[in-house]
Amino acid sequence: MKTLILWVMLVLAGATVSQQALSLERLRSGVQIAAELTQRYNDIRDDCGSPSMPSFLCTGVMLRSTIPGDGYFTWNPSPYSRTSGGVAFSFLRKDAKFSGLVYGQNSGFIFYPVLTRPADTFQVEVLCAYPSDGATNNRDQAGCGAHPYALDRSRRCQTIGVTTAEQWIANRQEYAWNLCGFDVSDDMNEMATSGFKETIRAHNLGNFFAGTFDYIELVVATWPQHDNPTPVPLEAFFYTNDGLARAQRDQMDYFNQSGRGVPIIKLELPQNPSADAVFSYLMEDQRVLLGL
Repeated sequence: MKTLILWVMLVLAGATVSQQALSLERLRSGVQIAAELTQRYNDIRDDCGSPSMPSFLCTGVMLRSTIPGDGYFTWNPSPYSRTSGGVAFSFLRKDAKFSGLVYGQNSGFIFYPVLTRPADTFQVEVLCAYPSDGATNNRDQAGCGAHPYALDRSRRCQTIGVTTAEQWIANRQEYAWNLCGFDVSDDMNEMATSGFKETIRAHNLGNFFAGTFDYIELVVATWPQHDNPTPVPLEAFFYTNDGLARAQRDQMDYFNQSGRGVPIIKLELPQNPSADAVFSYLMEDQRVLLGL
């Protein structure tokens, strides 16, 4: 412990007292956040204490991979999402693994679960869930409606009588674009919980893991733009592989707009079905918090 404290003091040499205090606080909370992400990743319960509370409200890791764009910050919905009404996320958990992010992207952000978000942040609503990528950018109803390549059998799963993982797999085997999404919105109550449970089961029954689009996709209702990100329930920025520079850019943007620090987490996705994701907080990754 003495060695760690000395190392931190040396890294922070030349910084102001306030910068040192911020960095030491973030070292503690960054490590804690990595531990909490690991704990939620390993938490595979079916609900959050009530049959009407789907497990994504308190378990797993809800992440969005991004490419910083001109004219808007990473934590804001993209121009497309502002029009469509939905924002695409991936859901990662020990029983919902995948090996790569959408379009090979390598950085983004992680939202707090609804039930553990800070009190000064807004609540997001998850609208629907797909066992693999749902091609949601080609759908209406915020990404939860029918796909134009299969207008009937790609509609809301509950509407077409698909309520189990086995039925979802059978529906897709009839035609590759029969990708229905489970409605997991708030007003579905117990059916939202069962729908999300079957989403995870179908993900595994379909052996979705190492393909280009083999991740569980969640569609979140679009939230208002916030140039000051303080109200956004953003827990951490993350990167995989060579995405650190982009994560650092996002971290700098966040700090410049809010005056607050949010940690960068290194995410190592499992590369085989028996491996697990690893979440790490590395002091040298933190551009803002090291005062660089």
